[in-house]
This record gives sequence, structure tokens and C-alpha cells, in this order.
Amino acid sequence: MLDEYTWECIVRDIEAIVNTYRRMNKIMSLGLDNRVRFDAIKQMCKDIQHGNDEQRRVIIVDLGAGPGDSVSVIADVCKQVSYIVAIDPSPRLLKSITSSALCDRIVAVAENIPLRSSSVSGVTAFYAARDFKDLGDAVAEMLRILNKGRIAIGDIFLPRETMRSIAVKTWVCLFVPILALLFAPKQWRHYRGLCKSLRGWLSVEQLCKLIENIASHNHYGVRGIVCRKYVLGGLGYVVAEQE
Repeated sequence: MLDEYTWECIVRDIEAIVNTYRRMNKIMSLGLDNRVRFDAIKQMCKDIQHGNDEQRRVIIVDLGAGPGDSVSVIADVCKQVSYIVAIDPSPRLLKSITSSALCDRIVAVAENIPLRSSSVSGVTAFYAARDFKDLGDAVAEMLRILNKGRIAIGDIFLPRETMRSIAVKTWVCLFVPILALLFAPKQWRHYRGLCKSLRGWLSVEQLCKLIENIASHNHYGVRGIVCRKYVLGGLGYVVAEQE
């Protein structure tokens, strides 16, 4: 859980780096940022049936949409999608979305999604879940708006193994700001804030368990949870299907 001040600082930092967002994300993830999105979205969209009637329209919600990197991948991978709803607390970031996909933009937070219950086919969050004020409340909201669909969360993770966890923290907190100094010198100071989002963060396995626990507590059934790790567990995704 992030306090209000830390959360606001993180949002301001992300807004400040929007011009270098894509390039630095690729560097930070060792070129795997879109691979994580592609694999997770492919898993999320499998078996989704397209239809023309109101009940079967395929609507995908992207939380923490930022400048729209995930929106473009959703449109490319999930061919059944009718339209995408991009949600972010920053109007400035939403205005940066340039995807040709049919996309609604909503200024909101993940802990209070302004959509009807059981109204969408899928919910994604890529490189955004670490920045949610309350991850538990956000996951509960994701499950609430789902209509027997899937959620997909991809992000940086902190492995449970001590040495791997130290390696991830060292990369994000030390080496990424140094690389930003080289590749984005005007914004490099804002990359120091990334370290804040790792405090109390989870491993892929812990996120899987958290989703199961929240689903059970809120009387939602989930099945077929897929947990995938990359780069020593420092990068990965979770996809869970609502029963």
C-alpha cells in the first residue's frame, strides 16, 4: 500500500518521463517489456468469443494505461476486441495515447473503477500495479467488473530468493538511474523514484496467491492461474480466469 504523498510523487515522475517512457522501459526490461505484454495478453484473450450483440461485445480495460503502450498490444494481439477502455489517474498521460484502436479514455484510479459490475471481458495492468495505492482493493475491483473473463498483470517483481531480490533492487535503484543519465539526461532524476515502488512489493508467486485470497474473500471464483517469470523472476506476469 502506498501513502498519498508517495503515490502522487510517482505519478508526477511518470508524467515527467513520458517523452522517454518507451525507450527507457525497453532498456530497463532488457528488451522484454513488450514480450511480457504480448505473452500475457495472448494468454488472457485465448478462447474469447467475439459477437455482435450487446452481451458478447469484447471489452478490455487497461489500468494504468499511461501513454498507451499496452493499448496498442491489446489491439494487435486480441483480435476479438470490440473496444478498449484506457484508465489512468493522469489526464496528461491519457492524452498521449496515439493508438488507432477504438479506445475510450477515463481518468480514474484502479481502486475505484467507474464501470458496471460484470461488464468487461478482460482487465490488464502492465508496469502499473506497483504504483496502485492499494493492490488488494485494485484486484477486487478488477474481479468485480469482469464477466467471467481474465485479468492479466505484468510488472517488475521482487523474487523471494534473497540474492535475486537484491539483484533486482540494485538494477532498479542504482543502474536504471545511471542508464537514464546516459539515455535520458533531462529526466534521469525522475527515475530515482522507481525505487519507491519496490518497497513492500511482491514476487510473481505472491501475487498469484494474493489474487486467489482476494477472490475467495470477495466470493469470486478463479481458476487456471498462470504465473510466468523472466530474468531471474525480476520480470513476469500473472493471468487469472474468473469462474
